[in-house]
Amino acid sequence: MNLKNKIITQNIQVPEDFFHNIQIYKEHLLKWNRVHSVTNYSKRELQEQIDLTLKSVDCLDDKRVDLAIDIGTGAGIPGIILAIALPETKWYLVEPLQKRYSLLNYLKLKLNLQNVEVIPKRLEQVEPFKVDLITSRAVKNTTFLINLSKEFIKDDTIMLLYKGDEGLKEIEEVKATKKVCKNKKLHYIVLKDFDV
Repeated sequence: MNLKNKIITQNIQVPEDFFHNIQIYKEHLLKWNRVHSVTNYSKRELQEQIDLTLKSVDCLDDKRVDLAIDIGTGAGIPGIILAIALPETKWYLVEPLQKRYSLLNYLKLKLNLQNVEVIPKRLEQVEPFKVDLITSRAVKNTTFLINLSKEFIKDDTIMLLYKGDEGLKEIEEVKATKKVCKNKKLHYIVLKDFDV
């Protein structure tokens, strides 16, 4: 499956039920959030995060992704959004906090996301397996994240990180091929060819 052909906001293609499922995701997340406080996003901010997540996929070029892992999925950004957009990719969402893990399982059932497995652990507690793509917004330090996930990295694994301006400084010390797609709010940093 070609990511550029599968995901699209403006001129990128998405599955037929994508916008319907994203609406369900937003409604249930905001409803759940009123009781359990899993995120600080307002309705408008949540939509911005969805849009930013989809735009980030364009940075991956034509990478084929069969297996992906999202580290620290939280309220489902980017893991649930990408799982809705990429139904042919198997997504492992790693989230150790109980109320967020419960939310992710609830969303998985509500959206019938058969391509999602929620793992209620910290990454270092997960039995390693090799993946094509690693995503993360939650882990602060890039070098730490690479070291933490090295058992999941194979020769052609790509890492897609969502970072603010501080992330651009962080990646200077990283031993990997780097590509930065800049955006006003977040930078999408693509790493590959790791020295691990």
